[in-house]
Formats: sequence, C-alpha cells, structure tokens
Amino acid sequence: MMMIAFDSYYTIGKLHWFCEDYVRQGGQPFPYIILADGCSAAPGSDLGARLLVLSACRLLTRFVSYSQVERAARHWSLGQRIIRRAARQARDLGVDTAVLDATLLIAWCDGESIHIHLYGDGCIVTRQTDGTVRAIQIEYAENAPFYLSYLLDAERCAFYREAVGDSLAAQCVHEFGETGTTIRQIPFDTPIVYSFDLAAFPTVAVATDGLHSLMNIETGKRLNMLEIARQVLDFPDFEANFVKRRMCDVLVGYGQQKVFNLDDIGLGVFVRMR
Repeated sequence: MMMIAFDSYYTIGKLHWFCEDYVRQGGQPFPYIILADGCSAAPGSDLGARLLVLSACRLLTRFVSYSQVERAARHWSLGQRIIRRAARQARDLGVDTAVLDATLLIAWCDGESIHIHLYGDGCIVTRQTDGTVRAIQIEYAENAPFYLSYLLDAERCAFYREAVGDSLAAQCVHEFGETGTTIRQIPFDTPIVYSFDLAAFPTVAVATDGLHSLMNIETGKRLNMLEIARQVLDFPDFEANFVKRRMCDVLVGYGQQKVFNLDDIGLGVFVRMR
C-alpha cells in the first residue's frame, strides 16, 4: 500500500493588505487539501474564501462517491451544492454573498491517485518518476475567473458571459513541459477535472494563481512557471510542515534577488513516499 505525505501553506502577497487565500487539509476520511483564493475586488472575500473551503470540506465525500467520468459530469452540480451551503452560512453571519467571489481547488488522494476539481483559475504542478516537472495554469479572459458565486444569481452569470467577450474561448489552459508550452482555449464553463496516478506522478501540487505572480521588481519580468515549479517541489525532507518550510525558503531566496510574489499564494502538495 502506498504511503502519502501531504502538507499545505498559504501566505500574503506583497501588494495585499491582508491575505485573501485560505487552505485547509486533513487526513480523514482520506488525505485532502482544499484551497480558495478570494477576489481582491470583493470586500470581505477573505471571509468568503474560508466559508467556501469549509463548505467544500463538509461535502467532499460527495465527490468521492462518483467515478471520474461521473464527477466530471456532475462538476457544476457538486459545486452548486458547495456554494449554496456557503451562501447560507454567509447570510447567517449577516454578510452579502458577494464575499463568496473566490476560486476553489479541491484535491484528495484515494490511495492510488490524486483527484482534482478546479473552480476558477489556479495551478497544478507535478513531478514524474523520472524527475520531469510539468505545470498546468488555468486563466480566464479579462483576468476574470468564473466564480461559483455566480451560480447564485442568474443576472450576475449573464453579465459575466457578456463581460468576457467570447464565452466559448474565455478559459485558457497553459501546459508547461520540458519540451515547450501548449495553450488551449475552451468555454468558460468547461469542467476542470484531473486525476494523476501516483505510480507515474509521485508528487502532485495544487496552487492558487499567486504561484505565477513572482516578479523581479527591478525588471518587471515574471518568473518562468517551470522554474518556480522546480524550486517549490525541491523538498529536502517530508517532515511536518515541509511545504511551509520549503515555500518560506524559496520566497526568502527570491526576495534576495528582488523577486517577490505580488499576489497571495496558497499551495498544497501530495507526495508518494513508497
């Protein structure tokens, strides 16, 4: 039976007054990591990110009860259950449901594979058995992710369709590999669902889009996604808090080179130990 190490960490971006990312992990009933990234334009989205993650935690077993094909088909209905639960909690607290404008990444391990559902933008980074590192970055037109909260309001949903222009190509999937980069443009509501066999991908990480916000403040140039991925996944050990220690070391090292994460970063990692 495979043994899994997993850990997560989130930290504030240099251009933020407070952190709008949130991450929660657990080992029961199976290893999972759930991340959310609140929208900076939505006041209170730090609270919304937390409500969204907590709601997803309570409903995670719903995802596991389906096969991958069924989960892809039910991606949005499962997301709707999450957002409706979070909206009830927001109303109970007396806050506007607009605080729930946040992206959501759900990842868990079933013992053999890592399964991921992504609602909005974000990143996935993997290391294969031969050491090859790959990265996937999901972006949206006008830098406007399709938030689950839009499912609560038909008017907001319709406005979103208009705002992003060509809704059939509003979602952009970048795949970075050792041999180059590929880009696919797909409809804004195409389900983003992945599964990675741990036998072939012993390290799988999920991150908010802040992972791609590292920039040299003197040149204004962003770092290459694969370079960041290699640095982040270079763990010296897998003791407690291994993701936090590595992420802090990476950010301190980059800071000495005048490179800083402008956006908040949330990161969760699964590693096959044997």
